Amino acid sequence: MAKFNVVGVVTGSKYLGCFEAETAEEAVEMALKSDKASVSVCHHCSEEVEDPEVQSARAELAEE
Repeated sequence: MAKFNVVGVVTGSKYLGCFEAETAEEAVEMALKSDKASVSVCHHCSEEVEDPEVQSARAELAEE
């Protein structure tokens, strides 16, 4: 019988900040290009998680 190495995809979320833009799509683009889009994990977690990154984002109107 064959043996397989299996990798699970871990999903989470990270607050990227408040961005002033004309549209939600523009705000998302700005956020993903900002330095806030980087992801880091602690030393312990880095032994279990490879290549953490923000893959997508959503935007909602901020309350003033």
